[in-house]
Amino acid sequence: MKNTIILTGFLGSGKTTYLNHILKRNPEKKYAIIENEFGEQSIDSELIIRSSDDIVELNNGCLCCTLNNNLYDILNSLHERKDEFDELIIEATGIADPAGIAEPFIIHPAVKKVFKLDKVICLIDAEQIEDQLKETEEAMKQITFSDVLLINKTDLVSPEHLATLKAILQHINPLSQIIEGNIEDFPDIVKKSSFSLASSSSIHEHTDPIGGCHHDSSQERLFDHSAIKHGHHHGDIVSQTFTFKEPFDMELLHHHLYVFLVFQSKDSYRVKGLVHVTQSDHQLLIQSVGKRLAIEEKRLWEKDENKESIIVFIGKNLQRNGLEKLLKRCLYKRN
Repeated sequence: MKNTIILTGFLGSGKTTYLNHILKRNPEKKYAIIENEFGEQSIDSELIIRSSDDIVELNNGCLCCTLNNNLYDILNSLHERKDEFDELIIEATGIADPAGIAEPFIIHPAVKKVFKLDKVICLIDAEQIEDQLKETEEAMKQITFSDVLLINKTDLVSPEHLATLKAILQHINPLSQIIEGNIEDFPDIVKKSSFSLASSSSIHEHTDPIGGCHHDSSQERLFDHSAIKHGHHHGDIVSQTFTFKEPFDMELLHHHLYVFLVFQSKDSYRVKGLVHVTQSDHQLLIQSVGKRLAIEEKRLWEKDENKESIIVFIGKNLQRNGLEKLLKRCLYKRN
């Protein structure tokens, strides 16, 4: 199985610079690279050795494809050449919604067997992102869908500006891991283990009852800046976080979330959570891609572990009371 990373971020955020950093920092690795081009040069021209085929050879031994037609066709081609590379990186165009690129890796069973979506990394321009968030919906979608937010060009802003920006980003996407860097000092994100909900900074939450359960404020939680009571807002964007100690009924949860996505997928940018259900001994990861809902088993629950579920909704016009009622209807009901 080939680990896969998607690089996203608005125009000028530094995706190409960071991609080149990955290539130079990991010379022992052979990467297959897919460029989702849209009128811009995604990899510095000096790195590319041109060929007449869509697949070109890079001077460090990588394979590079241009995504201009069908992603599935390219993935099939790469699968046939799987022995020639170690990992796959997809660099999205600066105006792309990464959800569409990530969909095969989350939804399609055959793709999931071959390519494991390890991370979605969003490059953030520390100087420009606030204006981009005001002016474009694409920048918002890129941030809300990503696992890791890499704030770039931090050497060009003040510490106060950076602190404010990090708070804004965490409010927009409480699922994300926020890391800062610049061209002189990029962090080595690629070699770290796959991002999971549990890898976010732990906090102490309120003790308000959610889903009929009380929470011990002394326990570590999964999300930084979680929104137990009111949610977080940035313009029209709201994030709502729910935790439950009672287990869910998987069939009910799948049905209700599917119906929710069918009717509200336009305003729902992201649904993601780790869930305890009665029908499995595994912790389940649920996540949305547009109108689709993907569910997969993660690790086994420990024998004496305090089993909890945490689900986050990010989008526009999300009504907390309605979402809470929806989730409560999905809890397992003992006869």
